[in-house]
Amino acid sequence: MRPVDRRTFLLATLAASGAVGLTACGGGGRSRSGPVGDPRPGGSLVVQQTSEVSRGVNPLTTSDPTTMGIVSGTVYGKLAEFRTGPDVKSLEIVPDLAESWEIAPDGLTYTFHLRRDVRWHNIAPVNGRPFVADDVVATFEGLKQATGVHTWMIEPVTSITAADDHTVVFSLERPYGPLMEYFAYHFNMILPREGVEGQYDLETQAIGTGPFMLDSHTPDVEWVLKRNPDYFIPGRPYLDEIRRPILSDTAAITAALRSGRLDAGITSDVNVAEEFRSRGGFTVTETPGAPISIYLNPTVEPLDDIRVRQAVMEAVDWVGMGENIRGHFNLTSLLRPDTSAAALTREEVLRIRPFDPAHARALLAEAGLPNGFTTSLLVQRVDDEDVREAQWIQADLAEVGIRAEIEIVDPATGIDRRRNHDFAITKALRGVHLPDQVWRDFAPDSIENYALVDDPELNRLVEQSRATVDEAARADIYRQMQVRMETAIRQAFYPIQKFDYAIANERVQGLWPSPIYQGRRLADVWLADSEA
Repeated sequence: MRPVDRRTFLLATLAASGAVGLTACGGGGRSRSGPVGDPRPGGSLVVQQTSEVSRGVNPLTTSDPTTMGIVSGTVYGKLAEFRTGPDVKSLEIVPDLAESWEIAPDGLTYTFHLRRDVRWHNIAPVNGRPFVADDVVATFEGLKQATGVHTWMIEPVTSITAADDHTVVFSLERPYGPLMEYFAYHFNMILPREGVEGQYDLETQAIGTGPFMLDSHTPDVEWVLKRNPDYFIPGRPYLDEIRRPILSDTAAITAALRSGRLDAGITSDVNVAEEFRSRGGFTVTETPGAPISIYLNPTVEPLDDIRVRQAVMEAVDWVGMGENIRGHFNLTSLLRPDTSAAALTREEVLRIRPFDPAHARALLAEAGLPNGFTTSLLVQRVDDEDVREAQWIQADLAEVGIRAEIEIVDPATGIDRRRNHDFAITKALRGVHLPDQVWRDFAPDSIENYALVDDPELNRLVEQSRATVDEAARADIYRQMQVRMETAIRQAFYPIQKFDYAIANERVQGLWPSPIYQGRRLADVWLADSEA
């Protein structure tokens, strides 16, 4: 693909989308035509699923975000959960299968008191038996013995014991500040002992305690969940069924919403969001989404030179890209401002990562590349904006003499290529939410350490942050780590955070946004046209 001229590219893109003269919509308005009454049971909700599950649905071994979006909180419960609702502005941990907990003053013992009214789905071989502390023990013992995909989240835990049927005690070898966040995170679903012990196949069958049960799956077409009649919250869920058709193409999603074949969908395209906001009969909720991630492979010449890596990042107008392609965005470093108070501000980011093409050219000349160089840009496509951003980056790099050939791949291929370090420069979306989770990506032994970061000082700061229980002190360490990544390492960047637009038919009530894969929230969704 030949580099495109910036002005030609931008005008053509905006004209094609009908967006010439359109300003980005701000805020997250959820206007409704009027009162709709009390929640009513029944009905089938059709919600877009952006991609297919790539590696089965076993919570102990998968890191596939698509899997989390289907089963976490819906089929499976967790000890704790993140609260959702109309007034939620930050991550707040609330009870789920545990009704309360205590943390010892020294940070070495976590005691969870479990609900007594929870039963497993009435599916063989578990057959609706009561949920007990032994299931929690089995789950985390199984996780400790699993592949390591997310075992690190509970790495300091030395033992998990059931004091009685409704009390679980976690003992730690050292204080671990992020642990409660990980207990609430969507990876750490609680499984029945029968599943952990292999009495059925966790890869293909999901038996949980959640508000919905996995009913059917047509590969590459649709996932279907049905109501759990024995859910522990009286009267929940309201819905009889949730259907998750797999749709990623913006045009297909838009057509399905217009026709009513889809009740709710999501897009990153501000122009599509504006259309539905203007037409009536829909609610549009604007929420911060995943960061755009850029990885530079330091084993591929000339990216082994930090000056070249710095030139790549300073050559790109990230603000312009965000404004013209995403419409609404956050300029970021490594942490998300919607989930962490330790995220660097816009001004701080501009100071350590300026848009400076002249300096980029000087850096290339200093590195012995006055005429630039040729490289490749591997792009994981989730939506149309992914490709348009890649073209923007390509055009900016061409201005300083870096000729980047674009290669577009699907999400599963993109993950495999990144994990195998099979790229020079790559662009994707990185669905990380919690601050400590971000830094785990860059541990030398992490399979998600795509850019092969291995910096002793960063590793020291990571360990210091985990041993720091005080949140303000830990946030200060996180800020130091971001600056180091941007100035002394320069191998991985999350330059902007996109915003997503959730579009729902107005009959859909109570579908509140969450930055986490929070499936339990679907228990509170109801349809205004359902019959009581």
